[in-house]
Amino acid sequence: MPYISKLQFIKKQKTKPFYESSAITGLVPKLHFKLEKKEINIISVRNKNNGKLDINGYELHKTKTKYDEYSIINNLNSYKEELIEFLKKRFNYQYIFIFDLTIRSNRKKGAYNFDGRRLPADRAHVDYTLKSGPYRAKEIIGPELFKETTQLKKRIIQLNAWRPLCNEVKSSPLTFADPSTIEPSDLIATDQIFPKRIGEIYHIAYNKKQKWYWVPNMKKDEILLLKGWDSSNSDKIIKFTPHTSFNLKSQNIKKNPRTSIEARIFLIL
Repeated sequence: MPYISKLQFIKKQKTKPFYESSAITGLVPKLHFKLEKKEINIISVRNKNNGKLDINGYELHKTKTKYDEYSIINNLNSYKEELIEFLKKRFNYQYIFIFDLTIRSNRKKGAYNFDGRRLPADRAHVDYTLKSGPYRAKEIIGPELFKETTQLKKRIIQLNAWRPLCNEVKSSPLTFADPSTIEPSDLIATDQIFPKRIGEIYHIAYNKKQKWYWVPNMKKDEILLLKGWDSSNSDKIIKFTPHTSFNLKSQNIKKNPRTSIEARIFLIL
């Protein structure tokens, strides 16, 4: 049976929406657009296969980590090495760039990061757009390698690797959409204001055709890969996977807080 919960979607407006990121505001981003909550049937993927990134927009894997919510902040470079070893087994990549690690918690004060505390993202969104994906890739991998990669028609993938740092997620789990059910008009380009740059993400507008999934009781030794952007022009390859956190009806944040880490990664295949 699907789990029924309310997700937050952006309301369409005539002007381009924008928001000030938590890197500016502290803990809670300041939104300059309106949201609406819609009741959604969220389907478990536990009884399905573990997904294929290019077809389903996600993959679920088992892979252990040595770190938890208390030790991770002092071992971010070692955690990157763990991820690299795991991703070597999954992707035949030529280059890998892990350029952002963000820890999140639904505790009242969020999770500590060196650039500020973070709560779970509670709005349906995609991390990059058709415009910001290649722009950010060029920034991270460098203009020369980006030029060489595009000239040789090699493929660049942006991944979000999401993992619990608590033993089991019993509050504020992650849900992600079936990308094939997202219409182009559902993707609302939104400016994300940082202290020294302006990024662009997609917020998701509600459409009754959308299908949403989740991994119930996700464990620390599981990792969820979500597609953030893909340079492929093939219509058969998924480019974006919308996602957001949501609330469980019986969740007790004080008793079972959720802490997680997400890594943003560029791969050159």
